[in-house]
Amino acid sequence: MGVIIVGAGPAGASLALLLARGGVQVTLLEQETSFERVFRGEGLMPAGVDALGQMGLGPLLKTIPHRKLESWNIHLGGQAVFEVPEPDLGDTSLSIVSQPALLQGMVDEARQYDCFQFQPNCQVQDLLWKNSRVVGVQVKTDGGLLDMRADLVIGCDGRGSLVRRKAGLAIDLQPDQYDVLWFKLPAPDRLKQTCQFYLMAKAQEHPASCYTSWDGQLQYGLILPKGGLGQLGQADWLELAARPAPDWLAQHVLAQRASVSQPVRLNVVVGNCAQWWRPGVLLLGDAAHPMSPVRAQGINLALRDAIVATNHLVPAWQADRANVDGALASIQQERMPEVVRSQTLQLREANGLKVIRTSPWKLAIAQQVLPLIGRLPVVKKAWLARQHDLRHGSQPVKLTVN
Repeated sequence: MGVIIVGAGPAGASLALLLARGGVQVTLLEQETSFERVFRGEGLMPAGVDALGQMGLGPLLKTIPHRKLESWNIHLGGQAVFEVPEPDLGDTSLSIVSQPALLQGMVDEARQYDCFQFQPNCQVQDLLWKNSRVVGVQVKTDGGLLDMRADLVIGCDGRGSLVRRKAGLAIDLQPDQYDVLWFKLPAPDRLKQTCQFYLMAKAQEHPASCYTSWDGQLQYGLILPKGGLGQLGQADWLELAARPAPDWLAQHVLAQRASVSQPVRLNVVVGNCAQWWRPGVLLLGDAAHPMSPVRAQGINLALRDAIVATNHLVPAWQADRANVDGALASIQQERMPEVVRSQTLQLREANGLKVIRTSPWKLAIAQQVLPLIGRLPVVKKAWLARQHDLRHGSQPVKLTVN
């Protein structure tokens, strides 16, 4: 039978490639017909770039559309208060990549192995059970409903995971829940040839962030409280998105109204499953531990999940595929510390912005102090060091299976 992976995102596509390379019969299912979506996570931290390098995908990363991030820029009250250059780490530098191109490249690489199958336009409807063990999935295709049997089902189907729900694996949610309204527009002239991340906040306004993406477009996100999109009513959402930006950028955003893409709402749910597995089924990536967008941890942890899962699953499969369940608890045990650490640090970063945004006097102090101390090299170095684990990972992850 083999392994069925549900969801061809970063976790699913990379894991399918690694398992196929290890001789495991693997079928990758994807409900969409293509990898093109309006918004996909694009930020590869050094830890994620390193993971792709370990997978042998360094050459692929160089050929797909991408940009190296050059700096982090914080604007408070419309003023630039802090700028930190992003360290140039050569081939492992933080990069903004085309995730559709990356996923397509992974699938194309996996297709060279006879034990790999990719089935797009294939929507999982339910799990198949036998004696309290998952033994496959029921899928909906153009031809109707179909039962697909497997020795192991791996849910890599994102934060709204159907596999998680059907397996009865409960998720413990954290308080850091909000929405992000993402949209794209032509980048202003001063940002067209660069790749800088802007974080922008004003007192009593919704914060926003933006950067020039791999395609030369400005990727812009308005951060809203949970359900905030519905509360906007007749308000001009684009005008609200422009408010926290410096004047020159706000004017550009509004002037590009006719060229702005249809906004996409990202439902940010942050949490962690106490147990990622049951007999016959395993969760990975956002299905097991949905992350917030802070410092792009979702795609990076997903790639590292795939490496650890491969290290455990391939030897177990080669030894006795009937007892592959024995590896599932070990995968979670190895990955859990880094996931918990990353979510804790993400919450810390988000809370810092929230305090400044909701307190006018703290915002005023930050506007006066940050431009002064932010010029000091020791402060910039300390800011980067504070986020070391979000950038480089907090646990060693090495691919041990060839």
